[in-house]
Amino acid sequence: MSYDAGRQGRAESWARPLMRHRGPDGEGSLELRDPDLTLEHCRLAIIDPDNREADQPMSDPSGRWTITYNGEIFNYRELRAELEGRGATFRTHSDTEVVLQGYIMDRDDALSRMRGMFAFVIVDRESGEIIAARDQVGVKPLYWSMADGLLVVASELRTLLGHPHLAPKLDRAGVIEYLAFGHTSGERTLVEGVSKLPPGHALRVRDGAAEVFEYWDPLPPDRGPLNGDLEGELREQLSEAVAASLVADVPISMMLSGGIDSSTIAVLAARHGRPADMTAYSVSFGLPDDESSAAARLAGDLGIRHREILLTEEVVAEGFDNWLAGLDVPCANPTWVAVSHIARAVREDGGKVLLSGDGGDELLGGYSRWMTYLRFYERAWRRAPASMRRLAGRTAKPFARGLAGDIARRARDGGELFVGSRPFHDDALQACLGPAGRETLAGAPPEAPVAELRRRFDERVPEGSDYLAWMSYLALKNHLVEDYLVRLDTMAMAHSVEGRVPLLDPMLVRWAFRVPQSRKVPGFEQKALMRSSVASLLPDYILDRPKQGFCAPVGDWALALLGNRQMTGSVLVEEKLVAPDAFDRLRQAGTVNASFASWTLGTLASWCELNL
Repeated sequence: MSYDAGRQGRAESWARPLMRHRGPDGEGSLELRDPDLTLEHCRLAIIDPDNREADQPMSDPSGRWTITYNGEIFNYRELRAELEGRGATFRTHSDTEVVLQGYIMDRDDALSRMRGMFAFVIVDRESGEIIAARDQVGVKPLYWSMADGLLVVASELRTLLGHPHLAPKLDRAGVIEYLAFGHTSGERTLVEGVSKLPPGHALRVRDGAAEVFEYWDPLPPDRGPLNGDLEGELREQLSEAVAASLVADVPISMMLSGGIDSSTIAVLAARHGRPADMTAYSVSFGLPDDESSAAARLAGDLGIRHREILLTEEVVAEGFDNWLAGLDVPCANPTWVAVSHIARAVREDGGKVLLSGDGGDELLGGYSRWMTYLRFYERAWRRAPASMRRLAGRTAKPFARGLAGDIARRARDGGELFVGSRPFHDDALQACLGPAGRETLAGAPPEAPVAELRRRFDERVPEGSDYLAWMSYLALKNHLVEDYLVRLDTMAMAHSVEGRVPLLDPMLVRWAFRVPQSRKVPGFEQKALMRSSVASLLPDYILDRPKQGFCAPVGDWALALLGNRQMTGSVLVEEKLVAPDAFDRLRQAGTVNASFASWTLGTLASWCELNL
């Protein structure tokens, strides 16, 4: 969408050729001159797919309201019935019309009632007001820019940057934050003047002024006592979330790793749907500890078709440059490549919907490294006075490197123990930055967004809330949305496939924040509540498997595919943000974390070369 408040003729059509991969089943545009506005849409037809009246942009019968919308509302039938009871009429069976009519009737109150994933723009031609919104958890992205009266909104960053009246320029603080964490947080992007709409937020533009406001957050947690059967209650929440995610008029596919989360989704999907119409996809890296055999066995037991994708370094290298050139945003996570190959296979098989198991570990304490943090927090960090932590940090900092050095610095400065994963720790970041990068780092510490989230967390939860709740909240608002959910959307939609995340259903998310740490991970037992809850659903060959991360052999890939590239001529070097020999410095380190750092820097350098 582009809107020109200054009426200088800049609200022109530009986006459809850049985003047809997201919706090859139909497209449309609406160009207005009062207001000076252009709405564009490319449709991936999943609900009411054969009805041309469900195409977009879609207007209400009066012509006053128009929507362009990306996503799916899983409870659209229930919302439609309720709206019809209040007098609304419908011409289609699409969820798009439910979103539009719901907003017409209830305005902002309609946003939190939608269960699913969405990013949309609605225009009120009578008042000239524009509302854009992103779903509660952030499954669907939305980028926007407003400068000199020109508003541009798009589902992908590179689509937005392709607008003829935008001149992309690096956001230096965004570069430092990206290197530190592998992504930018909150509203910040890598481009000056371009913002992300955060999850659970909406953007209102009225009389040429833009306002971003929050409409949903998992905190404070819902009030009321938890019943004694938490396992049963969690099973019910999981069942309802998976059932909701199956709403579609096309076949369902799923990623199946052989772990507890994706296996639970598969079992519940088979119960609520038709297993014979489903396909499960697994990735094998050709390693002895691959989970693909367990995934294949479970799919067979459930009557679900199974397809294994062998992903070796040679397979990845064959199409790597094309994959790199297609990135909407750079990434620090090599599993993006694996998801891309799964999405390609889904599309080859005629699929359009792909279920992912993302979110369960973050909501229910599924990482062993999180249990290490919790033990240290409970036994040392929390018990030590702030002055003692500062003294210990000052003493340890000169001798500590990597993660230990980061924690010592945070203790010294009165910071937070847990800030999430970082591909570039302090020492590696300092070693690889140029003069302008170090200056930017000093003025805009990359962990500042974490401190802001901690302030918000403390305002919204009861005093003395457990530390796992903080870790889950940070992950939900930061790494999970900016890495895993961006990975799913960009890699899947690049192949015209819609990714869905049942374990991040907003009702399940809010329920999970009600459950205390002592019930989720009693005695620091990793994912204990989840395991006991689904024990009656899953076979022993799934339950008894040790947890494995869905991770490519990053060290080998980073060095072979990215680590030998040169920074000569890169805008990152020209602007003195990154040292010319940064890759050499990382290669000399020779650590696993240096491999992740190499991947992070390499994808950033490539993205800058192609887009700036």
